[in-house]
Amino acid sequence: MLKNCEECGKVFAHPTRVLCEDCYKKVQASYQAVKEYLQQHPGATVAEVAQATESDVDLIYQFIREGRLSVVPKDAGLTCEICGTPIQVGRICRKCRGELDPSSVRGPQPESRKQPDEARVRYLDQIRRRR
Repeated sequence: MLKNCEECGKVFAHPTRVLCEDCYKKVQASYQAVKEYLQQHPGATVAEVAQATESDVDLIYQFIREGRLSVVPKDAGLTCEICGTPIQVGRICRKCRGELDPSSVRGPQPESRKQPDEARVRYLDQIRRRR
């Protein structure tokens, strides 16, 4: 599956990424630099982080939206893309996410009925019976 890199336009093959290997490594290096800087300077602003790490501000906001940073700059100021409520990470607030997909807020639901052991397929038993 051939694609063009969203950053540099180079042709590459990868099933899930949208960046070529070189651009992906640059983004990962920027992430590490931002993460380390925020751990050392937890009260820093987005502009300070961008200047100190030589990273793009939009890239820093992307890291925050993805939830990859444990320490977030104090002026990150993210808002829900649907209702505009202030949020810490992601793109949509918990309330809007619950309205869109109720199962995502509650978490995994336990199975109400489980199969009895007799109904399960037993491959080892089948192989033994053939011999």
